[in-house]
Amino acid sequence: MTRQSSANSSGVQNSVESSLSDYSGRKEVILRWDPHGKFIRFNDGNRLVSHLMVNYSKAKTAFENRTGRFDALLEPHQTLTITGTESDLNTLERPVWEVLDFFEEIEREFRYIPDWSWVYNKNMSPAEQRESLDDYTTRLNELYEGAETLGLDHVEFIPLAKGLHDGHFAELAETFERLDVDRFAIYGTQTRSLDRLVNRVDQAIDVLNPEGVLVIGRQAPEDVAEFPDLVDGVAGFWNWKEACNLTAGGYSSEDFATWFHKVKNALRTERTGRQIGLNSATQEVRSDGGHRQY
Repeated sequence: MTRQSSANSSGVQNSVESSLSDYSGRKEVILRWDPHGKFIRFNDGNRLVSHLMVNYSKAKTAFENRTGRFDALLEPHQTLTITGTESDLNTLERPVWEVLDFFEEIEREFRYIPDWSWVYNKNMSPAEQRESLDDYTTRLNELYEGAETLGLDHVEFIPLAKGLHDGHFAELAETFERLDVDRFAIYGTQTRSLDRLVNRVDQAIDVLNPEGVLVIGRQAPEDVAEFPDLVDGVAGFWNWKEACNLTAGGYSSEDFATWFHKVKNALRTERTGRQIGLNSATQEVRSDGGHRQY
């Protein structure tokens, strides 16, 4: 295997860029990324990657360590997405005003996926899950109101469709409609079964009626090919690293370009014909806590 840094892989990148030039619409392959060491070397001069995702704490640390600029980390063409999801304690205790204060300091355009609660703990009761959703929508309202007051026009918000079933998504519908949310994100890491994840994404789409969906945590090309057509972006951490064998010594630019092309193609291909099996794989939790067969 050829070991290369991103700075030496322009030929491979140019070839794939040319082959992808006919893609239309938003088909985003987003790399979850850590702003240090081998990840910075991977991204240096990388023209193929257009989207990077970093969690809030790491983004803030990187920003402060570089005298208030992300330009040293990102290529000019790249879009940064900051996600509020990390360890539960940090997620729950982060005040809205702290987020807004930080975002006022950032000069370049970027995107933010807000998060302040979780509903996926198997020990949570239905009442506790709904209380968590109420807390999320309350803080989401505060975030949007604060951003409007401060004039944070350079920030695009992509809220999470938090929940396990259509009843949970219905709890979000009024807030999403009032805030004019036309694209949401949904985490796939809590759902091991691909069929169940696809079913959950379908339910969120049916209830919330978005123009696009970003799936986080599932990025293997064969998984992406199974998502509903409204999924127009995928983000992940492990799959792309394993595909190109990223280490401190470098990575395979050829393998990365091949993987990237496969994911892009999976997003581009129409996926409306997918049929979910009529067995336990399609069993979803009902809003009353029971199960429903589709």
